[in-house]
Amino acid sequence: MNINLTPLTQCNLFRSLNEQEINSLFSTIPVKQQQFKKGEILAWQDEPCNRLIFLLNGSVKAEMTDPTGKIIKVEDIHAPNPLAILFLFGDNNRFPVQATANEEVTALIIPRSSVLKMLMENESLLKNYLDISANFATRLSRRLHFMSFRTIRQKVSVYILELAKEQQSDTIELRMSKSAIAEYFGVSRPSLERELTHMQQEGLIESERRRITIKEKNKLIKLINF
Repeated sequence: MNINLTPLTQCNLFRSLNEQEINSLFSTIPVKQQQFKKGEILAWQDEPCNRLIFLLNGSVKAEMTDPTGKIIKVEDIHAPNPLAILFLFGDNNRFPVQATANEEVTALIIPRSSVLKMLMENESLLKNYLDISANFATRLSRRLHFMSFRTIRQKVSVYILELAKEQQSDTIELRMSKSAIAEYFGVSRPSLERELTHMQQEGLIESERRRITIKEKNKLIKLINF
C-alpha cells in the first residue's frame, strides 16, 4: 500500500499509536487514497455516510443548505482530520453537510466496515473514537444553541461572551477574521460591521480590528437570556 500514513500520527483519532502500529492496522483492510482539486465535492449533504473520509493534507469547507435553499457555512476542516466522524454509524447515517475542497486535497477513504474492524482490534483507537464523537456532539450542541439566536446582536453577544470566558478577560482577541465570523453567523460582512458599530456607539463594547473590549457585560447577558 503506497500511502503515506505519517499525517495520521498527528490526529486525535490515532493519538497514542505510533506509525508502525498505524501501518499494521491498515495493512489488512481495504482503503484508498484520493486526490481532489479545489472546488471538488468530497461528500454531498444527505448522501449515505458509508465511509470515513480522512484528510491527509489540505482543507475543506463544510456547508449546509436549509429548506429555503440558503447555504450556511458550518466550518473549515483542516488536515489531518476526518469528516463527519459522528455520522458514520446509525440507522440513517448520512453526511450532514456538503464538503468542498478549499484547495488541493489528499484524502484517505476508509469503508465503514474497515473502520469497525480497526475499532474492534485496537482498544486505544476505540476510546479515541468515542472521545472524538463525544467532543463533536458537544460542539454541535453549542453550534445549534448559537444558531437559535435570531439577531446579529444576539449572535455577537454570545460569541464575544464565550471568548471572554475562554480567554478569562473582558478584552478579547478574535480568532477569526470578521469575514470568517460573518460567514459563521450566516450574515454579510457589512451587516456584521454595522452591528459592531452600533454596539460600540451604544457603549456596549469597544471594537478595534480583532480586539473587542466588553463594556456592559450584564447588558450583553440580558440580550441572550430571552
